[in-house]
Amino acid sequence: MNSENSGRATRYPRLMLTLTGIVTLALFFLHWQAFYLNEQYGVDPAIAWLLTMLFGMLGIIGWGLWAFLSARRWKLGVLIFAAPTIFFTLYYPNLGGDVAFRGFKPRFWSDAGDYVEPATASVSSIDLKTSGPSDFPQFMGPNRNGKITDIKLSEDWAEPPQSLWKIDVGEGWSGFAVVNGFAITQEQRGAEECVTCYEINTGELKWINRVTRRHEDLAAMGKVGPRATPTIDQGKVYITSGTGVLDCLDGGTGELIWSADVPELVGIEQLKSQNSMGLNYTMENSRLMWGRSGSPLIVDDLVIVPAGGADGQPETTCTLIAFDKETGKEKWRGGNRMPSYGSPSLATLGGKKQILFMAEDCAVGHDIETGEELWSFDRPGHSNADANCSQVTIVDEDRLILSKGYSLGGELIQVKQEGDKWVATQLYKNPRVMKTKLTNPIVHDGYVYTLSDGYLECTNVDTLERIWKQRGRFGNGQIFLVGNKLLVHSETGTLHLVQATPDGYEELGKFKTISGICWNTIAISGNLVLLRSEREAACFSLPLLDETE
Repeated sequence: MNSENSGRATRYPRLMLTLTGIVTLALFFLHWQAFYLNEQYGVDPAIAWLLTMLFGMLGIIGWGLWAFLSARRWKLGVLIFAAPTIFFTLYYPNLGGDVAFRGFKPRFWSDAGDYVEPATASVSSIDLKTSGPSDFPQFMGPNRNGKITDIKLSEDWAEPPQSLWKIDVGEGWSGFAVVNGFAITQEQRGAEECVTCYEINTGELKWINRVTRRHEDLAAMGKVGPRATPTIDQGKVYITSGTGVLDCLDGGTGELIWSADVPELVGIEQLKSQNSMGLNYTMENSRLMWGRSGSPLIVDDLVIVPAGGADGQPETTCTLIAFDKETGKEKWRGGNRMPSYGSPSLATLGGKKQILFMAEDCAVGHDIETGEELWSFDRPGHSNADANCSQVTIVDEDRLILSKGYSLGGELIQVKQEGDKWVATQLYKNPRVMKTKLTNPIVHDGYVYTLSDGYLECTNVDTLERIWKQRGRFGNGQIFLVGNKLLVHSETGTLHLVQATPDGYEELGKFKTISGICWNTIAISGNLVLLRSEREAACFSLPLLDETE
C-alpha cells in the first residue's frame, strides 16, 4: 500500500471511531431521555428506535468499506458484511409498538409452542346461549367501553393473583370473548386460521374451527394472523378474519353457519404470496395493509363490520356494511370511506341511537336502520401509515373523545342535531395528550386514562388538561377499568394494578404474566382476567375486596 493510501486508511478509522462514538452517545441520550423529549417536545418514542436501526446499518456499511480500503483488512471487510447478511437472512427483528426492538424471530422455521388439542371435543357441554352477569361477550367488554364498574378488586397484591392456567396459543392479536364460562379467541396455526373455544376455569380446548387462510403484510410490522376479537350473541360466534371474511359459527360446536367475504363484496383484490417458511398468505390490494381489525358489532338483528373499497373505485367503497345476523344476507351499505383499524360501537347521541366509527381520516356516525352517514369530523390519518386505531370514546349524551398518536393527540367534540342535520364541532384539542396507538381511552369520574405514546396518563375530560403522566415499561399494552382500579397489561407481559385517581400515579401491585408481545385486549369474567399475546394465553384469579372488614 502506498503512503497516500496508508494515510487515508489511517485517517478513515479515526473519523469512523469519532462518528461512531458521537452517534452511539446521541442514540443513548435519545433512549435515556425519551420521556423528557416526549413530554417537552412531543418526540415519538419510535424515533429513537428508527434512528438506532438506521445508524446501525450505516455503521456496518461504513466499517465494512474501511476494511476493504485497506489491502490487509479485506478479510475483515468480508466478515463485517457477511456476518449480518447471514444472520438477517436467518432471522428478522421482532418489533413491538413504536418499532421497539423485542428480539429476533426465525425466517425459515417457527418458534411457536406445541399445541395440545383434545382427542374428542366435548361439544355437548358447550352452551353459549345461556348468559350471565360475568359475561364479556365482545371487544372491550359488555358495553365496548373498556370498563366494568360492579366489581371491586382488592388492593392487596402482596401475594400475586392465582394463576389458573397458562397455555401456548397460535399467533394473532385477537382478545377473548367470554360467555357462560367459555372463552373464544382467534389464532393463526401455520396455514390455518382458527377460532378456538376454551373452558375458562381449566384452559381446556373444547372446540376448534379451522380455515386455510393466513394474513401477513410485507413489512411484517403488523405481524401475522387474525386481529379482531370475536363477538358472541345468542349462542352464535361472529368473527372477522385477518383477511376480512366475516364468519358466523355455531357456539356449541364451532361449525360454520354462514360466511361473507367483505373485501370481495366491495371489490378489493387479495394479493397472494408465500413466506420464507413456504406458507401461503394473502393481503389486501388496498390501503388497509395491516389486516382487518374491526370486531363485529351486533345491533338488534344486524351484524355490522367495516368495509372500505379498492383504491380508485369509489362506486363500490362503503364505510360500513350490515348483514342479517341469522342468514348472512346483506341489509345495507353506509358511507363511502376507507376504514381504519378500530371497531364500530353503539351510542345514543341527542336521544338517537347510532353507530360510531373511526374511519381512515375522520370520525363518523351512522344510522342503524339505513347505514346513512349522519355526521363526520375530520381526523387526519392514512390506513397505510399514521393510522387511526383507537375507538371513538363516549363521554356523555353529546360529547365524544377522539385520540391518536403520531402527534395528533386528543380532541373533545360535541355532536348534536340542528334542524334536520347532525353537526359535529370541536370543543377542545390538545396534541400533547391521549396519543394512543393500539389501545383506547377510558373515561371515569370526569377523567380520561390512556396509554399515551406508551406512558400512562390522566387527563381532565372537560378541558383536555393533563393531570399526571407516568413513565414506565408499559409500551403499547392495554388498559381496562375494573371498579375504580385500572388493570394495565404492559406490552412485555406485566400486569399492573393502578388506582384510577387524578391525585397521581398510585401503583398497588404488579406481577409477570405471559411471554410474547401483548397487544391483545384484556378480558374480564367476574374476578378472572384473561390475557393473551401472540405466543401464550393465561387466566388469573384476582382477589376481591372484602367489604365485611
